Amino acid sequence: MSETIEKKETKETKLLEVIKEALFLDEDLPPQIPLITIQGKTILTSGNFMVISGLPKSFKTSWAFIILASALTKKTMFGIDVALPPHPNNSAMLFDTEQSIYDFTRQVKTLKFLIKQKKLPKNFNAYLFRKYEPDVILNSIYLLVKEQRPKLIILDNLTELVINPNDMLESKRVIQFLKLITAEFDCGIICLLHLAKSNLMSLGNLGSYADRGSQSVLKVTLDKETHSTTLEASMMRSDSFFNPIAIMFDQEAKTFVETTAITDKPKSSRKFILMELSEEEHWNRLGIIFTDNREVIYGELVEEVKKIYGVGTNIAKQQIIPYLHGNKFMTSERGVYKANYYKNKTKKK
Repeated sequence: MSETIEKKETKETKLLEVIKEALFLDEDLPPQIPLITIQGKTILTSGNFMVISGLPKSFKTSWAFIILASALTKKTMFGIDVALPPHPNNSAMLFDTEQSIYDFTRQVKTLKFLIKQKKLPKNFNAYLFRKYEPDVILNSIYLLVKEQRPKLIILDNLTELVINPNDMLESKRVIQFLKLITAEFDCGIICLLHLAKSNLMSLGNLGSYADRGSQSVLKVTLDKETHSTTLEASMMRSDSFFNPIAIMFDQEAKTFVETTAITDKPKSSRKFILMELSEEEHWNRLGIIFTDNREVIYGELVEEVKKIYGVGTNIAKQQIIPYLHGNKFMTSERGVYKANYYKNKTKKK
Protein backbone atom coordinates (compact mmCIF):
# COMPACT_ATOMS: atom_id res chain seq x y z
CA MET A 1 0.00 0.00 0.00
CA SER A 2 2.76 2.44 1.00
CA GLU A 3 4.64 1.52 -2.19
CA THR A 4 1.57 2.47 -4.30
CA ILE A 5 1.28 5.80 -2.46
CA GLU A 6 4.98 6.52 -3.05
CA LYS A 7 4.62 5.84 -6.79
CA LYS A 8 1.60 8.15 -6.94
CA GLU A 9 3.45 10.90 -5.11
CA THR A 10 6.48 10.51 -7.42
CA LYS A 11 4.22 10.78 -10.47
CA GLU A 12 2.51 13.88 -9.06
CA THR A 13 5.88 15.47 -8.30
CA LYS A 14 6.99 14.95 -11.90
CA LEU A 15 3.72 16.38 -13.19
CA LEU A 16 4.12 19.44 -10.98
CA GLU A 17 7.57 19.98 -12.47
CA VAL A 18 6.09 19.74 -15.98
CA ILE A 19 3.32 22.19 -15.09
CA LYS A 20 5.82 24.63 -13.62
CA GLU A 21 7.98 24.45 -16.73
CA ALA A 22 4.96 24.75 -19.05
CA LEU A 23 3.53 27.88 -17.35
CA PHE A 24 3.67 30.88 -19.69
CA LEU A 25 5.35 33.92 -18.15
CA ASP A 26 4.29 37.27 -19.59
CA GLU A 27 7.78 38.70 -20.09
CA ASP A 28 9.46 40.61 -22.89
CA LEU A 29 11.81 38.39 -24.85
CA PRO A 30 14.76 39.55 -26.95
CA PRO A 31 14.10 39.48 -30.72
CA GLN A 32 14.87 36.08 -32.21
CA ILE A 33 17.43 35.98 -35.03
CA PRO A 34 16.30 33.53 -37.72
CA LEU A 35 18.57 30.60 -38.50
CA ILE A 36 17.40 30.45 -42.12
CA THR A 37 15.93 33.16 -44.33
CA ILE A 38 15.08 33.04 -48.02
CA GLN A 39 14.82 36.38 -49.80
CA GLY A 40 14.61 37.94 -46.35
CA LYS A 41 11.65 35.76 -45.27
CA THR A 42 11.94 33.82 -42.01
CA ILE A 43 12.05 30.09 -42.71
CA LEU A 44 13.51 28.55 -39.54
CA THR A 45 14.34 29.75 -36.04
CA SER A 46 15.90 27.93 -33.08
CA GLY A 47 13.50 25.62 -31.29
CA ASN A 48 11.66 24.67 -34.49
CA PHE A 49 11.84 22.24 -37.38
CA MET A 50 10.98 22.64 -41.06
CA VAL A 51 10.21 20.25 -43.92
CA ILE A 52 11.56 20.07 -47.45
CA SER A 53 9.30 17.70 -49.38
CA GLY A 54 9.25 16.42 -52.94
CA LEU A 55 9.08 13.35 -55.10
CA PRO A 56 12.08 10.98 -55.09
CA LYS A 57 14.99 12.23 -57.25
CA SER A 58 13.69 15.82 -57.28
CA PHE A 59 16.97 17.14 -55.76
CA LYS A 60 15.73 17.59 -52.18
CA THR A 61 19.16 16.61 -50.84
CA SER A 62 20.85 19.08 -53.20
CA TRP A 63 18.73 21.91 -51.78
CA ALA A 64 19.58 20.80 -48.25
CA PHE A 65 23.30 20.90 -49.16
CA ILE A 66 22.90 24.40 -50.63
CA ILE A 67 21.39 25.53 -47.31
CA LEU A 68 24.28 23.80 -45.54
CA ALA A 69 26.80 25.55 -47.82
CA SER A 70 25.32 28.92 -46.86
CA ALA A 71 25.68 27.98 -43.18
CA LEU A 72 29.33 26.93 -43.55
CA THR A 73 30.42 29.89 -45.70
CA LYS A 74 28.15 32.57 -44.17
CA LYS A 75 27.33 33.57 -47.75
CA THR A 76 24.05 33.94 -49.62
CA MET A 77 23.27 30.96 -51.87
CA PHE A 78 20.48 31.55 -54.40
CA GLY A 79 18.75 33.96 -52.01
CA ILE A 80 19.22 31.60 -49.03
CA ASP A 81 20.98 32.90 -45.90
CA VAL A 82 21.88 30.82 -42.84
CA ALA A 83 23.07 32.63 -39.73
CA LEU A 84 24.83 30.27 -37.33
CA PRO A 85 25.74 31.96 -34.04
CA PRO A 86 29.36 32.47 -32.93
CA HIS A 87 31.40 29.65 -31.39
CA PRO A 88 30.74 27.27 -29.64
CA ASN A 89 27.20 26.82 -31.05
CA ASN A 90 28.06 27.37 -34.70
CA SER A 91 28.14 23.74 -35.79
CA ALA A 92 25.92 21.85 -38.22
CA MET A 93 25.17 18.14 -38.30
CA LEU A 94 23.66 15.85 -40.93
CA PHE A 95 22.06 12.45 -40.43
CA ASP A 96 21.55 10.44 -43.63
CA THR A 97 19.31 7.39 -43.44
CA GLU A 98 19.08 6.48 -47.14
CA GLN A 99 22.27 6.83 -49.15
CA SER A 100 25.19 4.46 -49.46
CA ILE A 101 28.62 5.80 -48.60
CA TYR A 102 29.45 6.10 -52.32
CA ASP A 103 26.34 8.12 -53.18
CA PHE A 104 26.85 10.32 -50.13
CA THR A 105 30.51 10.90 -51.02
CA ARG A 106 29.41 12.14 -54.44
CA GLN A 107 27.03 14.62 -52.77
CA VAL A 108 29.81 15.77 -50.46
CA LYS A 109 32.02 16.59 -53.46
CA THR A 110 29.37 19.04 -54.64
CA LEU A 111 29.20 20.52 -51.14
CA LYS A 112 32.98 21.01 -51.03
CA PHE A 113 32.82 22.69 -54.44
CA LEU A 114 30.09 25.04 -53.17
CA ILE A 115 32.08 26.02 -50.08
CA LYS A 116 35.38 26.06 -52.04
CA GLN A 117 37.13 23.74 -49.61
CA LYS A 118 39.11 20.52 -50.18
CA LYS A 119 38.12 19.18 -46.77
CA LEU A 120 34.90 19.53 -44.82
CA PRO A 121 35.12 22.17 -42.06
CA LYS A 122 35.48 21.14 -38.43
CA ASN A 123 32.12 22.59 -37.44
CA PHE A 124 30.27 20.05 -39.62
CA ASN A 125 29.79 16.33 -39.02
CA ALA A 126 27.80 13.80 -41.04
CA TYR A 127 26.57 10.37 -39.95
CA LEU A 128 25.28 7.58 -42.21
CA PHE A 129 22.59 5.41 -40.57
CA ARG A 130 21.26 3.54 -43.59
CA LYS A 131 21.72 0.04 -42.13
CA TYR A 132 20.18 0.71 -38.70
CA GLU A 133 16.66 0.38 -37.32
CA PRO A 134 14.63 3.52 -36.42
CA ASP A 135 15.04 3.12 -32.63
CA VAL A 136 18.82 2.88 -32.95
CA ILE A 137 18.90 5.97 -35.19
CA LEU A 138 16.68 8.04 -32.88
CA ASN A 139 18.71 7.14 -29.78
CA SER A 140 21.97 7.87 -31.61
CA ILE A 141 20.69 11.26 -32.80
CA TYR A 142 19.68 12.23 -29.27
CA LEU A 143 23.07 11.22 -27.85
CA LEU A 144 25.04 13.05 -30.55
CA VAL A 145 22.97 16.23 -30.29
CA LYS A 146 23.26 16.15 -26.50
CA GLU A 147 27.05 15.81 -26.67
CA GLN A 148 27.87 18.12 -29.59
CA ARG A 149 25.03 20.69 -29.36
CA PRO A 150 24.80 21.58 -33.09
CA LYS A 151 22.74 24.62 -33.97
CA LEU A 152 21.52 23.27 -37.32
CA ILE A 153 20.55 19.65 -38.02
CA ILE A 154 19.58 18.00 -41.31
CA LEU A 155 17.59 14.74 -41.26
CA ASP A 156 17.66 13.00 -44.64
CA ASN A 157 15.18 11.25 -44.73
CA LEU A 158 12.49 11.52 -42.05
CA THR A 159 10.60 8.51 -43.42
CA GLU A 160 13.37 6.14 -42.32
CA LEU A 161 12.82 7.07 -38.67
CA VAL A 162 9.66 4.95 -38.57
CA ILE A 163 8.81 1.38 -39.51
CA ASN A 164 5.43 2.41 -40.95
CA PRO A 165 4.79 6.07 -41.94
CA ASN A 166 1.03 5.40 -41.71
CA ASP A 167 1.20 4.26 -38.09
CA MET A 168 -0.28 7.11 -36.04
CA LEU A 169 1.42 6.37 -32.72
CA GLU A 170 4.82 5.76 -34.27
CA SER A 171 4.55 8.92 -36.40
CA LYS A 172 3.44 11.03 -33.44
CA ARG A 173 6.38 9.71 -31.43
CA VAL A 174 8.89 10.89 -34.06
CA ILE A 175 7.33 14.37 -34.29
CA GLN A 176 7.41 14.64 -30.48
CA PHE A 177 11.08 13.63 -30.66
CA LEU A 178 11.75 16.55 -33.04
CA LYS A 179 9.92 18.94 -30.71
CA LEU A 180 11.86 17.61 -27.73
CA ILE A 181 15.38 18.01 -29.10
CA THR A 182 14.71 21.40 -30.73
CA ALA A 183 13.37 22.72 -27.41
CA GLU A 184 15.88 20.98 -25.13
CA PHE A 185 18.98 21.85 -27.16
CA ASP A 186 17.79 25.13 -28.77
CA CYS A 187 18.50 24.05 -32.34
CA GLY A 188 16.77 24.04 -35.70
CA ILE A 189 16.08 20.94 -37.81
CA ILE A 190 15.62 20.55 -41.56
CA CYS A 191 13.61 17.39 -42.31
CA LEU A 192 13.59 15.92 -45.81
CA LEU A 193 10.43 14.02 -46.65
CA HIS A 194 9.08 12.19 -49.71
CA LEU A 195 5.78 13.07 -51.34
CA ALA A 196 3.47 10.20 -52.30
CA LYS A 197 3.43 9.66 -56.07
CA SER A 198 -0.31 8.88 -56.03
CA ASN A 199 -1.56 12.24 -54.71
CA LEU A 200 1.57 14.44 -54.32
CA MET A 201 0.84 14.78 -50.59
CA SER A 202 3.31 14.26 -47.75
CA LEU A 203 3.81 10.55 -47.19
CA GLY A 204 1.44 8.95 -44.67
CA ASN A 205 0.50 10.10 -41.20
CA LEU A 206 4.15 10.93 -40.59
CA GLY A 207 4.01 13.51 -43.37
CA SER A 208 0.73 14.97 -42.15
CA TYR A 209 2.03 15.32 -38.59
CA ALA A 210 5.31 16.82 -39.84
CA ASP A 211 3.50 19.41 -41.96
CA ARG A 212 1.33 20.43 -39.00
CA GLY A 213 4.27 20.80 -36.62
CA SER A 214 6.67 22.56 -39.01
CA GLN A 215 7.57 26.22 -38.95
CA SER A 216 7.82 26.08 -42.76
CA VAL A 217 7.08 23.52 -45.45
CA LEU A 218 9.04 23.91 -48.69
CA LYS A 219 8.35 21.91 -51.83
CA VAL A 220 10.88 20.80 -54.44
CA THR A 221 9.77 19.99 -58.00
CA LEU A 222 11.80 18.72 -60.93
CA ASP A 223 11.17 19.84 -64.51
CA LYS A 224 12.28 16.90 -66.64
CA GLU A 225 12.35 18.93 -69.86
CA THR A 226 14.77 21.59 -68.61
CA HIS A 227 16.40 19.43 -65.87
CA SER A 228 15.84 22.31 -63.44
CA THR A 229 14.72 21.93 -59.82
CA THR A 230 12.53 24.53 -58.13
CA LEU A 231 12.20 25.35 -54.44
CA GLU A 232 8.99 27.06 -53.33
CA ALA A 233 6.98 27.55 -50.16
CA SER A 234 3.94 25.40 -49.37
CA MET A 235 3.39 26.73 -45.84
CA MET A 236 5.00 29.64 -43.99
CA ARG A 237 4.10 30.00 -40.32
CA SER A 238 6.37 32.95 -39.45
CA ASP A 239 6.48 35.03 -42.63
CA SER A 240 4.99 35.57 -46.08
CA PHE A 241 5.87 33.40 -49.09
CA PHE A 242 9.10 33.91 -51.04
CA ASN A 243 9.38 33.79 -54.83
CA PRO A 244 10.17 30.31 -56.24
CA ILE A 245 13.87 29.63 -56.91
CA ALA A 246 14.91 27.48 -59.88
CA ILE A 247 18.40 26.04 -60.38
CA MET A 248 20.04 23.49 -62.68
CA PHE A 249 23.33 21.63 -62.63
CA ASP A 250 25.91 23.04 -65.04
CA GLN A 251 27.99 20.12 -66.30
CA GLU A 252 30.88 22.35 -67.42
CA ALA A 253 31.05 24.37 -64.21
CA LYS A 254 30.33 21.24 -62.11
CA THR A 255 27.95 23.16 -59.87
CA PHE A 256 24.40 24.48 -59.66
CA VAL A 257 23.47 27.74 -61.38
CA GLU A 258 20.29 29.76 -61.08
CA THR A 259 17.84 29.65 -63.96
CA THR A 260 14.47 31.21 -64.71
CA ALA A 261 11.51 29.50 -63.12
CA ILE A 262 9.05 28.43 -65.81
CA THR A 263 5.86 30.32 -65.07
CA ASP A 264 4.12 30.18 -68.45
CA LYS A 265 4.13 26.37 -68.54
CA PRO A 266 0.90 24.91 -67.15
CA LYS A 267 1.48 23.00 -63.93
CA SER A 268 0.64 19.32 -64.03
CA SER A 269 -1.58 19.18 -60.97
CA ARG A 270 -3.45 15.96 -60.26
CA LYS A 271 -7.18 16.41 -59.73
CA PHE A 272 -8.44 15.45 -56.28
CA ILE A 273 -10.78 12.44 -56.51
CA LEU A 274 -12.50 11.72 -53.21
CA MET A 275 -13.53 8.16 -54.03
CA GLU A 276 -9.91 7.10 -54.65
CA LEU A 277 -9.23 7.33 -50.92
CA SER A 278 -9.82 4.16 -48.92
CA GLU A 279 -11.78 3.97 -45.67
CA GLU A 280 -8.52 3.44 -43.76
CA GLU A 281 -7.03 6.60 -45.28
CA HIS A 282 -10.05 8.62 -44.13
CA TRP A 283 -9.76 7.19 -40.59
CA ASN A 284 -6.03 7.99 -40.54
CA ARG A 285 -6.68 11.61 -41.51
CA LEU A 286 -9.49 11.96 -38.99
CA GLY A 287 -7.22 10.54 -36.31
CA ILE A 288 -4.75 13.35 -36.98
CA ILE A 289 -7.45 16.06 -37.04
CA PHE A 290 -8.95 14.93 -33.74
CA THR A 291 -5.69 13.97 -31.99
CA ASP A 292 -5.58 16.98 -29.67
CA ASN A 293 -9.29 17.90 -29.59
CA ARG A 294 -12.13 15.38 -29.59
CA GLU A 295 -14.57 18.14 -30.49
CA VAL A 296 -13.99 20.62 -33.32
CA ILE A 297 -16.22 23.47 -34.48
CA TYR A 298 -17.08 23.69 -38.18
CA GLY A 299 -14.70 26.52 -39.08
CA GLU A 300 -11.73 24.75 -37.48
CA LEU A 301 -12.75 21.48 -39.13
CA VAL A 302 -12.70 23.11 -42.57
CA GLU A 303 -9.15 24.43 -42.01
CA GLU A 304 -7.89 21.08 -40.70
CA VAL A 305 -9.45 19.17 -43.60
CA LYS A 306 -7.77 21.58 -46.04
CA LYS A 307 -4.37 20.90 -44.45
CA ILE A 308 -4.65 17.14 -44.02
CA TYR A 309 -6.29 16.41 -47.39
CA GLY A 310 -4.31 19.07 -49.29
CA VAL A 311 -7.40 20.65 -50.86
CA GLY A 312 -9.04 24.08 -51.14
CA THR A 313 -11.97 25.49 -49.20
CA ASN A 314 -14.66 24.50 -51.72
CA ILE A 315 -13.63 20.83 -51.88
CA ALA A 316 -13.37 20.67 -48.07
CA LYS A 317 -16.85 22.16 -47.58
CA GLN A 318 -18.70 20.67 -50.55
CA GLN A 319 -17.13 17.21 -50.87
CA ILE A 320 -15.05 15.93 -47.98
CA ILE A 321 -16.96 17.08 -44.89
CA PRO A 322 -20.40 16.06 -46.29
CA TYR A 323 -18.94 12.68 -47.30
CA LEU A 324 -17.39 12.05 -43.87
CA HIS A 325 -20.57 13.15 -42.10
CA GLY A 326 -22.93 11.25 -44.40
CA ASN A 327 -20.91 8.04 -44.12
CA LYS A 328 -20.83 8.19 -40.30
CA PHE A 329 -17.13 8.95 -39.98
CA MET A 330 -18.22 11.95 -37.91
CA THR A 331 -21.27 13.15 -36.02
CA SER A 332 -22.25 16.76 -35.37
CA GLU A 333 -24.44 18.65 -32.95
CA ARG A 334 -25.00 22.41 -33.17
CA GLY A 335 -21.93 22.92 -35.33
CA VAL A 336 -19.61 20.84 -33.13
CA TYR A 337 -18.09 17.76 -34.78
CA LYS A 338 -16.88 14.53 -33.19
CA ALA A 339 -15.10 11.63 -34.87
CA ASN A 340 -16.71 8.23 -34.54
CA TYR A 341 -13.09 7.00 -34.44
CA TYR A 342 -13.12 7.63 -30.69
CA LYS A 343 -16.49 5.94 -30.21
CA ASN A 344 -15.18 2.85 -32.00
CA LYS A 345 -12.05 2.99 -29.89
CA THR A 346 -14.11 3.18 -26.69
CA LYS A 347 -16.30 0.24 -27.70
CA LYS A 348 -13.25 -1.91 -28.37
CA LYS A 349 -12.04 -1.26 -24.89
